[in-house]
Amino acid sequence: MRIPGARPLLWFGLAGRFPNSMYPVGLVFAVEAITGSYGLAGSASAGFSLAGAVAKPIGGRLVDRYGQRLAARALLAAFVGCSVALLVAIRAVAAPWTIVLVAVAAGLTAPNIGALTRVRWTRMAEASDMRRWQALESASDEINFIVGPSAVSVLAAWVTASASLVVATVLAAVGTFGVTSLPGEPSDRRTKGFRAAKWIKATHLAVLGSVGGLGMVLGGVTVTVVAYTAELGYPAWSAVIFPLNAGASFVAALFIGRIGPGDLMSQHRKATAWLLAVLLPYGLGDGIVWFTATAMIAGLGTSPNLIQVNSLAVATTPPERRTEAFSWIAAAAGVGIAAGSAITGLLVDAVGADAARIAVTAFGACPAAITVAMTLTGRRGN
Repeated sequence: MRIPGARPLLWFGLAGRFPNSMYPVGLVFAVEAITGSYGLAGSASAGFSLAGAVAKPIGGRLVDRYGQRLAARALLAAFVGCSVALLVAIRAVAAPWTIVLVAVAAGLTAPNIGALTRVRWTRMAEASDMRRWQALESASDEINFIVGPSAVSVLAAWVTASASLVVATVLAAVGTFGVTSLPGEPSDRRTKGFRAAKWIKATHLAVLGSVGGLGMVLGGVTVTVVAYTAELGYPAWSAVIFPLNAGASFVAALFIGRIGPGDLMSQHRKATAWLLAVLLPYGLGDGIVWFTATAMIAGLGTSPNLIQVNSLAVATTPPERRTEAFSWIAAAAGVGIAAGSAITGLLVDAVGADAARIAVTAFGACPAAITVAMTLTGRRGN
């Protein structure tokens, strides 16, 4: 099914996503190269990511209230200004608190391009075809996380350590201006003030909780891939495992996009069960070959869950609140990634990377447990 404007929306949406994967990694390279401190580099990167997770729902409300062109471009202007200030602070070897503070400001203002594009699909595509386009959005997310970190490494090695921050900022500008310049600006507007989202119900909270659990899996996988490959004596092998993991999620997204419509809650439960199933081998076995295979298999569970929760957001959220709804999903994933990374990192220090892999499977049980509890609660209420 051909939709006018679909191709440029996909391309601009892909370009605008790259800061999500390039900026946190680029901060580690840039800050460490100038200051020599991994601690400061990690703090700046974490500050950027956590600030983005907190700010996404607020930015979504602004977009729903004032429209994509006005709100998203205003956030972009602030983000570009913060990026320039951050580059200056890093090059000048400013006080650590200054670098972290400006990194937080950049995270607070970074445009959430995925929410903008997903809302536009709800206006452009038929409801019966929505899963296909949401699957393509998830595929774009995976391409972003396959290419972005690798591009950062190449730019750091062949240009400068801070080049990736410049490129990420430029891509944010291209993507945001490109998407908001396309026809099909959502016309639904919030008619009331900037108040708490009364449309959020217990079901939405449960779904957000499952997304947070998925984020913990992603954070745990990231830490254990780096730590366990180093523990095995193959530290460079993580550069192979990460693309395989994201590539498997990309393939799963294309497959899910071909499945016909059905009961969304039932499909969400199946997606969380599938996530747990593909994570079961991850903490078992030894050796680099086994670990590479299980890490790739683990990637098969990511995009099916994201596709289902975004499809649920479309089906259960008023049109004038959908940008905020998609932003809450991104925020829940971001908080989960931060929590999963921190917990897994502590476990690696305490018991080693081999044993810490089991925590990733435990994280994967959380979304399944939440959906089961949600189902049982719903049946008792009937």
